[in-house]
Amino acid sequence: MFRHPPPRPSSQNDSNSLKPPKPPDRPLVPYMRFSRKMWAKVRAENPDSQLWDIGKVIGQMWRDAPESEKAIYHQEYDIERQEYEKALKAYHNSAAYQQYLSAKNRAKVSDKSNTVGGVIAASRGRLDTGGVVIQPVEDEELGDLSSRRIAAVRFDRNHRLIADLFSGNVVTDTRTVLAQNRIEMLKKQATSLALHQSKLEEELKKLNEVFQTKKRSMEIASEEFGAKLKKVCEEKPQLDEAKYASMVDDWSEKLLNAYEDYKAKQEALRAKQMVEREQLAEETPILYRLTVGDSSPSPKNKITDEAEQQQHATSFPVTSATDADVSSVASAKTPATGEETGKLTQDHQEQPIKQASIDPSTLEVSGEIP
Repeated sequence: MFRHPPPRPSSQNDSNSLKPPKPPDRPLVPYMRFSRKMWAKVRAENPDSQLWDIGKVIGQMWRDAPESEKAIYHQEYDIERQEYEKALKAYHNSAAYQQYLSAKNRAKVSDKSNTVGGVIAASRGRLDTGGVVIQPVEDEELGDLSSRRIAAVRFDRNHRLIADLFSGNVVTDTRTVLAQNRIEMLKKQATSLALHQSKLEEELKKLNEVFQTKKRSMEIASEEFGAKLKKVCEEKPQLDEAKYASMVDDWSEKLLNAYEDYKAKQEALRAKQMVEREQLAEETPILYRLTVGDSSPSPKNKITDEAEQQQHATSFPVTSATDADVSSVASAKTPATGEETGKLTQDHQEQPIKQASIDPSTLEVSGEIP
């Protein structure tokens, strides 16, 4: 029977199987120390947050931390870094590490003989010898069988061998095999990502609902506004030249009537003022003269005063003769002293001058002439 030759262990596998002794652990950087210290606290405060969200929160806390707090972590890191350098130096000088280096060098030397050049040289050596190497048949007790039986056995064996060589079975690559802890970690990550995706989908759904609500309200408002605008456009008054002319005539008539009413009210108000002044002049003449003045005659005697002014203006040159007659008559009727007679004469002469000196503009200002 044909048997596959056992695989020979290569020197490359030997070199890969070499493992150095365990080196000393590196000290944690200040940020990692702070993160390890604050991780449990932040995790408890945010139980529903993802790992990367917690990392962001801790990173922000580290950036916001005061320099005095950061200095503590930096001091611890410096102390452990000095100890690590000492331990690393002792590790490089240890016997186990030196043995590892020597074994690694030997593996490198053996790898050089198994390179492509070495394989080509070996194949050339085999070709130089010439001939074909035929593997002997490992049949047991074939002497009892006939030649036809031996040929059938060999044919069946060769057929199975060819079928095995050309079959679709693939040898499993050990590099693609995952460990159980790796599978568990990937499952947890997949679960967290699925949860995060569901939260994002719910948030997106809520945002879509809010958007649709706002959109519907805006569409309803737009439709209402369009209907109102159409109604206003349909109900707006149509204005032509004839209607404009009729509107002008109507408003002109209204303005004229309003002006007539205003004039009537002003006349009534002026008449009322005149009546009040007449009553004031009749009831309290002294108060009327004090408030209005001596130069303003009463409304009742306004026409008489104007006539007297004209008469005195025409008869002013003969005033002296009339005054002489009046003085003589007065002296004849009433015996008086010479002093009283002179005073009366002087008053009688001054009265027409005062009446003539009254200006119509003064009467208008005082309110006597409307």
